[in-house]
Amino acid sequence: MADGRAGRSERDVAVRRRVAETLSRQQGPLRPIPALMLLGTRGSGKTALTGHLRQWAQRVPLASIDLEPVGERGGTPIDVLIEMAFQLSAHHDGIPQLGFPALGSLLAAVGTAVDARSRERAVRDMAEALRAGRAREHSYEELQGIVDGVAQLAGLGLPGWSSVVMPLVQGGIRLRLGLRLRRRFAETSSAGPGRGATADFLVGVNRLYHGYPAQRAEAERVLLDSFLADLRGAYASGRADRRRTTHCLALLDNADSPVGESFLTLLLESRERSGRPDPLLVVTTARRRPETLVRAETGSGHRPDYRESWPQHSLFRPLSAGPLVVAGQLRDLSRREVEAQAAATLDTLPAGSVLPHTDNAVQWLGWIVYEVTRGHPAGTAEVLDNLRRMPADMPWDARVHQCLAPLDGSVQPVPALSAGPRLLELLLRDCSAQLGRLMPRAAAGVTLGRAETCESLWEGQEPVLREFVGYCADDLRTVPEPDEGLPSLHRLTRFLLLRRLDGAPENGGPGSWAGAHGALRAAAVARGDLRAVAYHDLALDDLGSAVGYLRERFDEVGADEWCADLAWLQRAPCRWAGALPEAARDRYERLVGVAGGDAPRRAITRLLAAGWITPHPRPDGAAQPYGDPLGDPYAELYPDIAEEFLTLRRPIGDEHDRHVLLRMAQRYERKPWW
Repeated sequence: MADGRAGRSERDVAVRRRVAETLSRQQGPLRPIPALMLLGTRGSGKTALTGHLRQWAQRVPLASIDLEPVGERGGTPIDVLIEMAFQLSAHHDGIPQLGFPALGSLLAAVGTAVDARSRERAVRDMAEALRAGRAREHSYEELQGIVDGVAQLAGLGLPGWSSVVMPLVQGGIRLRLGLRLRRRFAETSSAGPGRGATADFLVGVNRLYHGYPAQRAEAERVLLDSFLADLRGAYASGRADRRRTTHCLALLDNADSPVGESFLTLLLESRERSGRPDPLLVVTTARRRPETLVRAETGSGHRPDYRESWPQHSLFRPLSAGPLVVAGQLRDLSRREVEAQAAATLDTLPAGSVLPHTDNAVQWLGWIVYEVTRGHPAGTAEVLDNLRRMPADMPWDARVHQCLAPLDGSVQPVPALSAGPRLLELLLRDCSAQLGRLMPRAAAGVTLGRAETCESLWEGQEPVLREFVGYCADDLRTVPEPDEGLPSLHRLTRFLLLRRLDGAPENGGPGSWAGAHGALRAAAVARGDLRAVAYHDLALDDLGSAVGYLRERFDEVGADEWCADLAWLQRAPCRWAGALPEAARDRYERLVGVAGGDAPRRAITRLLAAGWITPHPRPDGAAQPYGDPLGDPYAELYPDIAEEFLTLRRPIGDEHDRHVLLRMAQRYERKPWW
């Protein structure tokens, strides 16, 4: 989703409302706050939503970090911790400032050079540096000496610490660092270094951090414990209880990156060890289920379907994955939300621009963009932006034909503007180059399972097939096919892959349109699935064979089942034949020609051809399978479809079947965007 649109949709408002409810705090003891994880594929609007929440939450203690670049720069979980504490401790008018004296002192101790050969000498060095034994307030100057050597430790994984340690400790300058600091340190990991004098404890952390990997991991746990102890301490006094009316907010983007995974694990384990609530609301985003979430699911004994976190379009209720984590999947935009963006697009057109040739331009544009993208946020934004930038005098049927066309020369004339290549690159970015090259052939199948089990599609490609199986199992990148409920490609992904398949050279192999559909047709023949055979016949432009299947079924089954077969076949993908889609009426007349056979077969021929070209009304209360609205963007063939349904019902004697066909005809009496 483009940044300018973030926060405006019902979806984003619902997420923000949930965050606001959790941030709001009543006086009294702290209550547990689970980490909230927002899941979504590339282009689902995670980063834009995080940016919106960052701007919206300026009146609460806030930290916002993109974790992926932290790891790319060689950062560690402790770098994330320092940046989070640094941002949370920033001064804001009207917000009580947070201090992190325990964490700051530990970070300073880790960066203080001590004599590692003798623990006694090390304790004396640390005590001298901290002057903690006198139990009096530290001045800025006294503390400055603690971090003098920090800048020299960049080779130990501590880049930039010297610039942030002092502000963290400054927040607690008025805190006596004797007894209270020892109380904070007492809340750290029970497996940490020995207790006793503050200086002795800090020396222990110092030696752990610079020890073996397992020792360093323990030091990192102590640092996380001290961070949470400081947060709890900031809310502990009666005065703080009155003044702090909100919890703290940490926004962590790309939490499934390696650094993000490590940091979340440390944070959640620290919470679990302490068993005490803290005031930090952690909101993370991820494009796959990170290990942290998988472990939480394992602990809870079940794996929720996070799509169920949206009982209504305007209601977000994340699902519990374990005692410390709740999660929800960012849904695609609804048709109403896409329509709102379409209205904004039409409002920004230059003066004198032509408008869609319909009775309601906003409804039409919202409908057709939604049908093409199925509400994918990045896809919706890209398509609308492209349509807006096209020449002011270009008719809108020509605009929508071009908006997702390939730019590889397979379509002539080459479109001036198209969002297709950019979107497909985005959608396949998490696939290997090898799988990306083979994905178009998989798009020929109705479901991903059909493509996987068609062995001739994958001859000699066994390693890639294993990656494809993993793709099929990823419920964030796939959607349930409405007819069978099995994993299938998102409509936008499938549309773009089919366009690439259409432009591939016809060399007889499975990487071409004819080769892929031919292989899937042969597999359907082998398993006796005549409906799937007819589906791929139609995709191969064999209208007669598909009509033959429907004609036989017309005499064998009731009208309900026959209409379901018809609707399924009408959504077979169609080729563009090296050009942008031709006018709907022209294509219809070319396909039908002079329909032959008896009266039912002639009516079925016209009905199947028209329904293959035009989009369809949404079934009542049901999800709609794959479809392409670009063949007939103004639904010009609706009267023909209604007429053929009425023609088919005339010779039928069964009252129920006649009523079913009448209702089908009535569905096409209104335009699909109404």
